[in-house]
Amino acid sequence: MILGLTGAFGGGKSTVLQYFEQKGWYTFDADAVCHNLYDSGIAELIEKVRELFGSSAVRSDNTIDRQEIAKAAFVHPEKLQELTRTIYPILTQKMHAAIEQCRAEKRHGIFELPLLYEGGFEECFDAVLALWTDPELRKLRLRNRNYTAEDMAKRDARQLPPEQKLERADFALINNGTPEMLFLQIDKLIENF
Repeated sequence: MILGLTGAFGGGKSTVLQYFEQKGWYTFDADAVCHNLYDSGIAELIEKVRELFGSSAVRSDNTIDRQEIAKAAFVHPEKLQELTRTIYPILTQKMHAAIEQCRAEKRHGIFELPLLYEGGFEECFDAVLALWTDPELRKLRLRNRNYTAEDMAKRDARQLPPEQKLERADFALINNGTPEMLFLQIDKLIENF
């Protein structure tokens, strides 16, 4: 089974991914892959960041300053879209290679992509799993992680509403309680697979 995992910012996708990993599944975290790309020194990516965000977004060791990009991207969302057009082919190539490896090894895999539907990736997976969290609870959790209401609104504006993701998905997890309640749902899902 090759699952795609999506959900809203701050909904608990990383917790879900970690639990699947503990259960022996291969896990793929698109955000982590993108962060690694920022540190990879890939010339094409470095040049695109310089072009879009200026030299201050590239450190002296040829790694990309994600905080600089985040600040500028929310002011100029079109620049973030342009950067995404450069990163997505690399991310997609890495994701497809990992999917093929899972299939070759006959291993279950779960691939977390916050923008799964927005990027048109749903066809890459056997099924899509959406994680849904009550919006007020999600905001509380994010405030506890020092995100402002403005940060949350800007990130949410770039994604489909969580309810739409839930409606489109093949399977759902509801993360409104304790981690143990979430893990019980995952155990049931794995049992069904």
